Amino acid sequence: MKKTSRVIIIGVDGAGTFFRRANTPNIDRIFADGAVSYDVLTSNPTVSGQCWGSMLTGVTPDIHGLTNGRAGSTPYPTDSIFPTMFRVIRENMPDAELASFCNWNSINIGIIEDGLGVIKGTGNDESIAEQVCGYVAEHDPALMFIQLDEVDGAGHAHGYGTENHLKQIEASDTIVGKIWEAYNARGWIDDTLFIVTADHGGCGHSHGGWTDGEKYIMFAAVGPNVVKGTIGEMGVRDITSIVLHALGLGEKQPETWTSRVPSGLFEGVVAGERPVYEIKYAHAFRLREPGVTPTGDKSLAALLGRDRIAAYFPFDGSSADENGGLVPEEHGKFYYIDGYNDRGIRVEDGYMKLPWTPGKKSFSVAFWVKSDGVKSDPAVIADKEWASGYNPGFIIALDSGAVLQFNYGNRADRIDAAFGLPIDYSGGWVHAVMVIDREAMEVRCAFDFGKFNRVVIPEKFRDESFGRFDYVYFGQEATLKYAPLTAVLDDFVLVDGILTEEDVAKMKEFYGA
Repeated sequence: MKKTSRVIIIGVDGAGTFFRRANTPNIDRIFADGAVSYDVLTSNPTVSGQCWGSMLTGVTPDIHGLTNGRAGSTPYPTDSIFPTMFRVIRENMPDAELASFCNWNSINIGIIEDGLGVIKGTGNDESIAEQVCGYVAEHDPALMFIQLDEVDGAGHAHGYGTENHLKQIEASDTIVGKIWEAYNARGWIDDTLFIVTADHGGCGHSHGGWTDGEKYIMFAAVGPNVVKGTIGEMGVRDITSIVLHALGLGEKQPETWTSRVPSGLFEGVVAGERPVYEIKYAHAFRLREPGVTPTGDKSLAALLGRDRIAAYFPFDGSSADENGGLVPEEHGKFYYIDGYNDRGIRVEDGYMKLPWTPGKKSFSVAFWVKSDGVKSDPAVIADKEWASGYNPGFIIALDSGAVLQFNYGNRADRIDAAFGLPIDYSGGWVHAVMVIDREAMEVRCAFDFGKFNRVVIPEKFRDESFGRFDYVYFGQEATLKYAPLTAVLDDFVLVDGILTEEDVAKMKEFYGA
């Protein structure tokens, strides 16, 4: 077998299989002796965050949980059991040079892990080409990932498959040619696996659906041991396995990945059964039967310090604040059903109005939540109209992409921080802590008493009040007509100030978790 010293992936956002309708002399020349398929299935939904996420993590979106919003605001967990190909390569090739140059910088922010020593760059497509060519003139990356974005922009603006869209693919073909020549100038062509592909296609002026124009993408590869011709059944997530196999790391593929090397791509390789990862509950408390809520000096409010607690709602058959600080105003129907301790609340037909506002203060929330998933992005607590993230006010919401998010808008600007729920959240109890720290200027979130993940609050928001009114809503946003919060919540704590790592440790002990 010939040695593969390096892999380069050039991903053209929104190109789908439209390559074959465009004039692409460089791609045609480069892959004349390579393997090409126009029948590769991308991920569903056909959205960039979900599809690039699958390409890099080897699993489908229902597993990796990545969305455009989450990728654009929240770093991908460095300890995820679904690592990207970058992390797997780093762990097995500690001295390897790794690089990622992306027009859509959300890939660098929220899909490729931090702390791996990956060289990351961003800019428009032409700038990306210049950066890549300059980088490889001085460096020898084992993995180079490139994302070009302007084809997708042309699709949205002019329609996918239109003349303007195809012309932009032709511009991307010119960039592919430049990068190929940069590799050729280093004498690398014979031992480099060179890949050109896409994340999704489009239909009309959009994508996200499952039409043929959206769900099929081109995958083209040439290099050591690649067989000229067509490729067997393949999905976008299989690119992770292809990269590891090429670099001699196939046996290091994480058992959590559901990707595989397709038949017909490499000499002597026949696709095996697709791996299946069965999600198991990570914690016994996911399936906990209702316990007894500690009260008095043993209550959660007492543990955290009653002077810090704006409100504590055990929801044991009522909406009363156990700490006695707030008197909620009830509207609609509440359903008190089995909770983590005693009763919990489901408020999809109602909401509470709480006489409290964060203003310019730091504040935190902590609560148990159990859900099989929500539609849209219903509010847990809010004082804004959620029709737009730019609308004034703040919201903490659950999202259908299995994230807990914080948003604040002032009409001109917005803050977005999205934190992925544990992969095994569905149908089980998850404990969430979210901190909005106005001094440190960051949003922090921890699930199941683990470490905080952090998102920076831009400095320009330092002097802004996050409170729109002198009250907030629990279970709804300011229109009072938004998507229902189809979840059970229990032990909801609203804190004036920040909850610390020490507080999280105390709560873990308190709950016996």
